[in-house]
Amino acid sequence: MTADPRCPHCSEKVSATATWCMHCGRDFESPVDAGTGTTVLDAGGSQTTSDLEAALNAGDVDGIQNALAQSDNGPTLVGVVLAGIALFTLPLVSPPGAALYLLVVAGVGAIAATQSTFDAALRTGGKALALAPFLLVFLDVFLGYLFSGAVATSATVLFGPAIYAGLVMYGVRRYRRR
Repeated sequence: MTADPRCPHCSEKVSATATWCMHCGRDFESPVDAGTGTTVLDAGGSQTTSDLEAALNAGDVDGIQNALAQSDNGPTLVGVVLAGIALFTLPLVSPPGAALYLLVVAGVGAIAATQSTFDAALRTGGKALALAPFLLVFLDVFLGYLFSGAVATSATVLFGPAIYAGLVMYGVRRYRRR
């Protein structure tokens, strides 16, 4: 717990659980730490949304990652973001008319969202996203064989998914919390 919480508006001392300032009369979500200027954690230990909003508005990637890492909803948000990325990028590297495409997109999001921490969601969900185009190629070949009996395909069909997987894993390593 922070020893010296302050009002975010007038910087006067307030209680660590205060939601309004007795000095200036303004309301706030949580007091700030006098030393660091960051929001004081509430009694449950969760970060308020004001830190995430401030980091998003400032474009501070480290601040966003820190706020999400301390939030209970961090893995869920990672899952939603990865599913959105999969929805728009997988068609670029998947076989045309790939069967079960939306199921794979939902699976990528679900795998990330069910992790226990932000870092685990980013790492595991990123791996699922990297492997998704290979799964779609496999399903396309397997279902083609199952329904038509013979499928003519070559190894060149894996070039797109391989490049995609490399870019996804580079992005995961790049944006993993430092």
